Amino acid sequence: MEVLDQNGETVTIDRGYRFGDDFFRLLNFVKSPDCNDSGRNSMEDQCDIFYRDIMNYAFVDSHNQHLADGRFDLAAKNLNEINNLSLDYLTGLRNREFLKRKITCLEDDIYQEVISDFSLIICDLDHFKQVNDSFGHSVGDDTLALFGKLILENTRPSDIAYRYGGEEFLVLLPETNLADAVVAAERIRIAIDDRLHIGHFGLNKITAFDLSRSEMVDGDDIHINDTFFLSRDITCSFGVANYLDCGQSDETLFVRADENLYIAKEEGRNRVSY
Repeated sequence: MEVLDQNGETVTIDRGYRFGDDFFRLLNFVKSPDCNDSGRNSMEDQCDIFYRDIMNYAFVDSHNQHLADGRFDLAAKNLNEINNLSLDYLTGLRNREFLKRKITCLEDDIYQEVISDFSLIICDLDHFKQVNDSFGHSVGDDTLALFGKLILENTRPSDIAYRYGGEEFLVLLPETNLADAVVAAERIRIAIDDRLHIGHFGLNKITAFDLSRSEMVDGDDIHINDTFFLSRDITCSFGVANYLDCGQSDETLFVRADENLYIAKEEGRNRVSY
């Protein structure tokens, strides 16, 4: 991307954060909850909000200096660092530190009548401790990484998936009622049940596999003639709740989704409860 520096000269950004759609999706994700409708539709205003309110990871001074100096490439690298801070390194999903801000944004969107509803899915891998105990934490990490990948493949671009902690994951679904959220959770459940397994092909080391693509979590190819030795199926349980059904209370939303997850576990696991 080419931008103008403080002297009016053209500077080509060839490293650091990729400006464009990804950048403005990030701005939309972390935008201030009190931004108005005009700010919501203005990239310039979104940038202003971002610089003013979000640069709070000890990057703000250096970032503003880079902007003043016209060093947009270095400013872009700072934005990339902030984006990285919002991600769980293992699964590629957002981390729990950014969850509350997104909840606040969604609640504000409902108040501003930008959206009409949203739902929450809480999912937890079944008997995951046994995976770590039986195969080691390396295989457990492989399983979590592939689990995160399958969640991303089975959610919409507008949905936000989080690793909440350990083997527990959350998905926020804007503009989604309870019935549609249950369908989404069931889609993820089926994908995990059908595709995510622990085993090995031929003499390859034991790890997590996506059977539909015949590849390990790290992307290594599997020889077509290798025999698969299944060691363990991986399943997941789900609790689903809807914001409007919970009296527009985020606290009640989490409590009810968590209660439904507990019911799914009690009723035999590998199921969706709502």
